[in-house]
Amino acid sequence: MQDGAPPHIATPMKQLLNLHFGNDRNISRHFPTVWPPRSPALNPCDSWLWGYLKDVVYGGPIANLIEFKNRITQHIHNITTETLRSVVEQAVLRFQLIGENSRHQIEHFLSKPNSFS
Repeated sequence: MQDGAPPHIATPMKQLLNLHFGNDRNISRHFPTVWPPRSPALNPCDSWLWGYLKDVVYGGPIANLIEFKNRITQHIHNITTETLRSVVEQAVLRFQLIGENSRHQIEHFLSKPNSFS
């Protein structure tokens, strides 16, 4: 998933993506398929991961930056394979919903952010 950020579309990155996926499977600026603008519902980090981490990391007081970083690392490592599978399945469903709606925004179809854990 490419969001058009300069480091994500630098020539070496585009060459790497092209090598592994081919030009027709890249979804990014300067590729044949364009990523829909302002589409957080399609990005699992935006639609799930950041909310999940916020909930679990801030579950109690944080003493310092080291503890904060350790909590983030711990909770990322605690994400199960089953949870990741569910997140990916939901992303696929969202892609299908975009396709069924002429590639328009789909957030209004989604009742609330998904909880996968």
